[in-house]
Amino acid sequence: MKVSYFDRVRPYALPIVALAITWIVISLITPTFRGEASVYSVLEGFSLVGLVALGLAFTLIAGEFDLSVGSMTALAAIITVLTSEAGLAGCILIATACGVVFGALQGFVIGWLGISSLVFTIGTLIMLRGLTYIFSGHAPIIIENFEITDPMLLRFSIFSVSSIIALVVFVAAALFLAYTRWGREIYALGGARNEAIAAGVPRVRTITISFAISAGCASLAGALAATRGGSAAPQNYDDLLLRGAAACLLGGISLYGGRGTVLNVAFGVAILSVVVSGLAARGTSASLVQLVTGALLLTVIATEYLAGRLTLRKSGGSRRPGRTRRMAGAGG
Repeated sequence: MKVSYFDRVRPYALPIVALAITWIVISLITPTFRGEASVYSVLEGFSLVGLVALGLAFTLIAGEFDLSVGSMTALAAIITVLTSEAGLAGCILIATACGVVFGALQGFVIGWLGISSLVFTIGTLIMLRGLTYIFSGHAPIIIENFEITDPMLLRFSIFSVSSIIALVVFVAAALFLAYTRWGREIYALGGARNEAIAAGVPRVRTITISFAISAGCASLAGALAATRGGSAAPQNYDDLLLRGAAACLLGGISLYGGRGTVLNVAFGVAILSVVVSGLAARGTSASLVQLVTGALLLTVIATEYLAGRLTLRKSGGSRRPGRTRRMAGAGG
């Protein structure tokens, strides 16, 4: 059966409309948020919040949830600074590899034991934050070699080195989910877990891969931030989990698993970046930015819910998504 163009675009309709309206409103109330500078600031959001949201999306699509991404990002930033003698590429790769290994181990334990990822990752969130303080000596640390940090400050029109790396990772993730067997297994496990397992989808391997990608993306985000800023502090990124989750939900990633794409994540990150960057350009306080972000998120969720109910009513359906799919992180 041939899928029409409108059927392909429909899952992205609400995020596209939300992004367009948000950008127009922010541009009208913030004269400085226009042109090349505004696009540059939005793309910069992909290198931190974007990568974290991308990793979270993999666990959400698989029907799980990784609460430890903020602590993983902070620890990776510390590891990047401590290993900076390995060079720019070396310290980034070391930090990212550490995240991938930890995430894979975490996912393996969750899948093997069949326990709630929400409960388990609360423990790893606390543990990783403790390691961050121990490795840093409870104080901010810096990269003293400017040859490490200077290349990260280069700008190419609307792109930076960090945003280019992040966008490449987004493209690779999109190809992984769309064209590999492992990607299809992630969707299957999150969409209908019992049926997927009965059909032969390996639960442990799929959850392991999802958490490895989540931690790897969070670690890469921390490494890029550390090399760009030339420093790292153990208390950083406390709110990164919430921002990453908000970006996923704004873009249309389902909390029930099995639904959403990398393009959904990209739209969500763009919306969040427009709000944060635009209001920051006005000198708006952080508390007001959080208030606006929360209100926008609730509006998008409410609109999506009402649209879904209207569609069900027109089709004569009565089932609710929450009754047909397991909640994220429910374990088992």
